[in-house]
Amino acid sequence: MLANTPQEEPTSQPDVFNSKWMKFAFAFLAIAGGAGVAAALAFFDNPLKLVLLFGGAGAAMVTMRNSEWGLLALVFMSYTRFSDVMVRNGAPSTAQPFLALLFLIIFLRWALYNQKPEPWLKPAAWIFVYGMVGVATFLYADDVMRVKNGVITYFKDAIIVIVVVMMMRSPKMLHRSMWALLFAGIFMASITTWQQLTGTFENDYLGFAKAGKMQIVSGVEDDYRIAGPIGDPNFYSQVLLTLIPLGMDRMWNEKNKKLRWFAIWQLSVCMASIFFSFSRGAFLSLSIASLIMFVRRPPKPLSVIIIIALGFVIIPTLPASYIARLETIPEAIPGLAQEDVRNEASFRGRSSAQQAGLRMFWANPVFGLGVGNFGNHYQEYARDLGLDNSRWDQAPHNMYLEILTEKGLFGLSVFSAMMWVLFRDMNRARKKFREINMGDFDGLIFGFQAGLVGYMFAGIFLQLSYPRFFWILIAIAYAIPNVANKAYEEYREALPNGETA
Repeated sequence: MLANTPQEEPTSQPDVFNSKWMKFAFAFLAIAGGAGVAAALAFFDNPLKLVLLFGGAGAAMVTMRNSEWGLLALVFMSYTRFSDVMVRNGAPSTAQPFLALLFLIIFLRWALYNQKPEPWLKPAAWIFVYGMVGVATFLYADDVMRVKNGVITYFKDAIIVIVVVMMMRSPKMLHRSMWALLFAGIFMASITTWQQLTGTFENDYLGFAKAGKMQIVSGVEDDYRIAGPIGDPNFYSQVLLTLIPLGMDRMWNEKNKKLRWFAIWQLSVCMASIFFSFSRGAFLSLSIASLIMFVRRPPKPLSVIIIIALGFVIIPTLPASYIARLETIPEAIPGLAQEDVRNEASFRGRSSAQQAGLRMFWANPVFGLGVGNFGNHYQEYARDLGLDNSRWDQAPHNMYLEILTEKGLFGLSVFSAMMWVLFRDMNRARKKFREINMGDFDGLIFGFQAGLVGYMFAGIFLQLSYPRFFWILIAIAYAIPNVANKAYEEYREALPNGETA
């Protein structure tokens, strides 16, 4: 019987990267690399480029020896915007060369040792079909350059999805990939929590902790809002809240006690950073995601009492501006508003964008206006609403309205079908893990699903301006059924003849 622990990858195939000749090759490369440092110091004007060069070379060698580390690095770098941050610091992009390396490793293992990539055609088909919905908007969009930029960005992210699916081989790799997400959260949120507590808002910590003074609520003095490596506090908090349910599950169920402490660390700094972002949408989305987790695992009465007591202690210590901002949430809900929405600047902008978006949809309901074309049509549809006096483009502030206005009902139908199939397959994977006595993975996947629901609920308030975060989550989601199917088959093969799982 398989143990209820992450499974090791099969080792029946020889590994070219562990051969004697490859060890000599690695030794030679290490010596050559050391000899090249002096020359590189004279050549590079930016020390960060030198660090990335040799750090990247080391990462490449480690990845070639063990592809799992490459997968974990890809997840971590994607969720921290590592490559984008380095580019802003004057260094070259690391994402494209690293993806090329991973593709090379996949090909070599397939060609030399018949280590086929994990099943990827089904995810690729869904990704391709949804992508072609966007490509089709070239035919009728007013601004085809916006379509071009949006489509290129989409298919770049699609490549990452396929690479993750191809490389996710075992429950062990799935478990570690989830932890790569959590460590990404620890990395980002620890920096921004420190930034908030020390008041060092002028220091962006190499670009991983941007912050700006913004309006909190009308009539209250502006304050700093932390924005992490993204540069926008609302999107940053959306990225962090997705990790909260996953961290909750690991705090409750992680078998490695040391990792449980990391889960507590992750929850602490991510929760703090979400609050310090002053994001109302994140607060609501976090409440929904946390409620899902508590429905699955209701807290004990003593825990409820402790949480309530802590609430009475902590809430009075929160900044008055944060409490004032949360108090404005009902003003955006029809029937609950006690004041005119036009008195709140952020509500005016959102209301104008969403009403204009509905007008765009009714004018072009089936196929939409074209990828990225919401902005250049905004003034046309919002001018007579009287809510927004600005003269620049506005974002839709709603992921689903964005899809409706740019790809129409057809695009939203394809997206909805893709997400329905994805959640259905994840639920089937959870069932298979339970049947083979690997219930820990049932909880792990449920926490991941709850986080993804939180992300998508936050999409009611935010458009998909930073899609890579979303697609790295979708990549892991697509890999989950493959991992479950493989573990299930291995379990059945290990059973005596005549027994069933």
